[in-house]
Amino acid sequence: MTPLDLLHALHAHPSLTFRRVGEGLRVLPRVPEEARPVLGRFKPAVLQALEDGEQVEAATLLQDPHRLACLLAHALEGEAPVVLTGYYEGPPTRYLVAPGDLTPYSAWASKNSPPPWRLHLAPTTGGWALDWREGWEVALEAVAAGTRYLLFYPEHGARGWLEAARAGLALHGVSVWRPGTAPRPLLLTAA
Repeated sequence: MTPLDLLHALHAHPSLTFRRVGEGLRVLPRVPEEARPVLGRFKPAVLQALEDGEQVEAATLLQDPHRLACLLAHALEGEAPVVLTGYYEGPPTRYLVAPGDLTPYSAWASKNSPPPWRLHLAPTTGGWALDWREGWEVALEAVAAGTRYLLFYPEHGARGWLEAARAGLALHGVSVWRPGTAPRPLLLTAA
């Protein structure tokens, strides 16, 4: 299971409400049977993405870019410092977020920052990168040059990234997710 499967499950059940109580996670209403495997697999990431006592709906986790990026960063790797670059009005802002501080920062930013038009996260240890763009229509997951990419782009941006990456990198493990459809592997033809 991949983070795209988690997104699909959250999108299919937007009214699920997650509440963190200490090191426990409560979900209301009851988790639907078809969502149990994926939510069970990503329970630690959902738990880490919430502050103690916080209650958040699945729809909010998907719609708020700060919360979505935090959730997916925890799903990809939650223990390394993360470089978070936010593109708001004016020049980009870049933060080095220590382990354990991504969730409180994301909760604060979702309430106190203007909506970004782009968010980019990557751990200082390498290994993955997450890029979210305002108006995204498709999520891509791909591995290239030893880096796992999770990208949220408008359709034309996703196509452009794939073309550029295929021209210069050996892409593999490419999957695509569009809200309302199940994630699926993307078969790439020779460049």
